[in-house]
Amino acid sequence: MNREEGGSRRVAFLGLLLLGLALGAGCKREEPPAEATSAAEPDPLPELRAFEAERRAATDFAALPPSDAAFGADPYAIAALPGGERFVALLRGRDVIVVLDASMRELARLPAPASPSGLVVTPEGHSVLVVGERGDGITRFRIQDAAPYLTPSGRFGLDGMRALRDVAAGPEGVVYAVEEHEGRLVTLWPEGEEGPDGAIAARREDASIGGGPIHVERVGSFVVVDALHAHALVVRPVDEAGRALSAGEARIVHDGPIWSFSAVPDGEGLFVLAGGVEDRPLDRRGGFFGYVDSFVFLYRVERGAARLLSAVNVGELGVVTPKALHLAKEKDGTLAALVTGYGGEVSARLVFEASGASLAMPAKTSPLVPGTRDLVRLPGGGFVGANPLLDAFVIVRSDEPHERIVPVVDRDGPAPPSVEARLGEALFFTNLMAPENGTEGAHSRFTCETCHFEGYVDGRIHHTGRGEVRVVTKPLLGLFNNRPHFSRALDPDLSSVAHAEFRVAGAESGHSPWFSLDARTHPVLAALGRSEAEPTHPLALRRALMTFLMGFSHRQNPSTVGRSAFSALEREGAKLFEARCEGCHEARLSADEKGSRLPFERWESLVFSPAGPIVWASNEYQKTGVVPYVHERGARVPSLRRLAKKRPYLTSGAAKDLADLLTRAHWSAEGVFFHDGAPEGAAGLEAREREALRAFLDLL
Repeated sequence: MNREEGGSRRVAFLGLLLLGLALGAGCKREEPPAEATSAAEPDPLPELRAFEAERRAATDFAALPPSDAAFGADPYAIAALPGGERFVALLRGRDVIVVLDASMRELARLPAPASPSGLVVTPEGHSVLVVGERGDGITRFRIQDAAPYLTPSGRFGLDGMRALRDVAAGPEGVVYAVEEHEGRLVTLWPEGEEGPDGAIAARREDASIGGGPIHVERVGSFVVVDALHAHALVVRPVDEAGRALSAGEARIVHDGPIWSFSAVPDGEGLFVLAGGVEDRPLDRRGGFFGYVDSFVFLYRVERGAARLLSAVNVGELGVVTPKALHLAKEKDGTLAALVTGYGGEVSARLVFEASGASLAMPAKTSPLVPGTRDLVRLPGGGFVGANPLLDAFVIVRSDEPHERIVPVVDRDGPAPPSVEARLGEALFFTNLMAPENGTEGAHSRFTCETCHFEGYVDGRIHHTGRGEVRVVTKPLLGLFNNRPHFSRALDPDLSSVAHAEFRVAGAESGHSPWFSLDARTHPVLAALGRSEAEPTHPLALRRALMTFLMGFSHRQNPSTVGRSAFSALEREGAKLFEARCEGCHEARLSADEKGSRLPFERWESLVFSPAGPIVWASNEYQKTGVVPYVHERGARVPSLRRLAKKRPYLTSGAAKDLADLLTRAHWSAEGVFFHDGAPEGAAGLEAREREALRAFLDLL
């Protein structure tokens, strides 16, 4: 084969290059949808499909906004100010930091880094530090005694940072931040006060943590990082300057994601309480989702080693997806843990013996509305919590029988989501889709978020229950214009997705998926605006889930913020993509509509728009060597939107990052393209091509 022939084959067949980038398991289901229903379960699909068709006809997918602000103010993080009379909190959906009094009444509101996700009050109590997912630095606020109680006081610039998720501080004046995109821990040592431009000079060190870190804390003489996709807590000791040392690092690694942690010093080590999914492989072979209960795990960390002391199935107690928990040492030496569940309807108090080896008394549970994302313990007992699900703050006091829900006053924000959309969000993020599930044996109580953190992925590769097929999870955002759905493309539309999800979520529970929800049994429904006088019927539940998914579009890509044009390298990658990849991953606004395909001239403006709406997919099947195939025809060409949130790649999860995936791409002398398992002698991408394509893909 001469060079000209090889070049033409490369153009023709490298259009399949990125087919496996985002391939993965569907949300919940690997078996065909059950179109037929029993006599007791009327067929809702005709009515749901009419509703879906009406909504699609009225939707301009090029202008469909990202869901960052569409689902309310999203109180995401909260901390106490010195003195305990006031609190600060981040409204992730409004890009602000707010000051609250003890009753959670808003006293002041100030601009914060875009999509704020992490804050810390510095140890000396003079400042608050804030990072945002769409920001590229750390903003400092000085604490004041009088209104507005905070004032901006400089900024640590972090050039090259994307997707900053959290910030922490040490008593030495050192500042830590974690960013999700490259999996880095950044350490800063401030050098003087802010300059005329507001910049604060600082010495900086970066360390690779890996695995999508989302949370960092300084606890005693340790830095603890939650690396979500690595399913790990990384515990590093610090030196006298506050530097986190790789020597002496301990890693707590589970089979599935860890969503939260709380730690307390203990001599030369730490007690660490981790909240996550059951530490064993997810198994579909029983026809249901097996071994995905929520657990808390108590560890003792010392001298570079972590020892498991206790594991408690809090799913049995009704605590599901614990994102906010608190561990403390009691005066009698025992360890007391408060565990809340974002997806359940109770909280639990666990008391461990001083050794941590077992519970000192039976667990105590209390009713609590779902949705707590972060909390602060109150000195007299109880806590205050940030609740994105309800767009509210929650106050729990030991002397009051019920929590108090304080909605965010959001006069200046976009119109609030409809009651129907809010119900759909609750169905997605709580166990209301299968409220009767048990925890016996492999059976589990779970939510969509058990496998899809914040709607994206958990980095897990699981057994489908079909032969030897193992797959990765994939995002559940952006489904509205990405049909047919999932890798096997068995769901033609959102109507079939919604109807089938109720069946598969409660599979083998012994209860019909055709049920109603009553606000008297589930008080959160009233908090979401549903009437207590009338149950919400099965068809309305499915329509609510669809309404939520229609608006659950991808968040803005941090790599495109503040930009409007390609760099030279990105433009080179875009041209390569057009010539070699777009034949399969078409620049469509709707994956199943050929007429929505856009010319190259429109790519740049839409890539750099907040929504980044191009799907980069089609509704066809392809085979590219990623075996065993999920379908007899291969796998559906997947969407490439927000690739940085989809790791690992390929249906099998064999490619751990984009660099790995682009290295695996080959084509044979006959022009057959392979994502994996290419025969010996097959040609691959040149180094410059991989670099340019990766730069472009990071923008999608």
